[in-house]
Amino acid sequence: MTNYGELYYDHYNKYLGNSIDREVFRNNEEMPSIQVLKYENVFEECLVYNTLGLSKYDEIVGDNVEVSIVVDGAFNSTGYILANALFYCIGQQIEIGRGVAISGIENIDKKFVEKYSKSALYFTDPFAFPEEYNTVRTENNDRDGRMLLAFFISQSEYEYFVEHGTEKFEDMLEEKDVDPFNVGRVSAV
Repeated sequence: MTNYGELYYDHYNKYLGNSIDREVFRNNEEMPSIQVLKYENVFEECLVYNTLGLSKYDEIVGDNVEVSIVVDGAFNSTGYILANALFYCIGQQIEIGRGVAISGIENIDKKFVEKYSKSALYFTDPFAFPEEYNTVRTENNDRDGRMLLAFFISQSEYEYFVEHGTEKFEDMLEEKDVDPFNVGRVSAV
């Protein structure tokens, strides 16, 4: 049987190097924790945060998956917001994948929303990483793991996504040359 924690950790080391910090988040004592590992020197002036432990919830979130988020600011809030948004998805049995957005960050960190005007997390397939980063291969017949990328979006971007769907939303971001790693960027909508 595959130890997915080790598999993902080795995957992160291969593509991101050694983590510089780790936070452990618990929703309650009965549920497995979610760790958020922090990496530097992957993208210029940014930190990369990766979950470890979300894959234990594969039956709830619909896939054997972990999440990366890359930010150029909000370094003290990002891991906390990400873990809490994921625990919300687990509690609400929301399947996480490309084209899922979770609003309500103000309920997690009101000061973050006030400072950056980003009130939702959007999940998609990773980009800006090597293509091989997207899939975490097992050496036996167990199910491969998968990576998702999350980034912060504004309330108006969230509403645009809800109204127009994944393809039009992502096309709009690309057309407007949005840098999703820039937490303080102006809303594209």
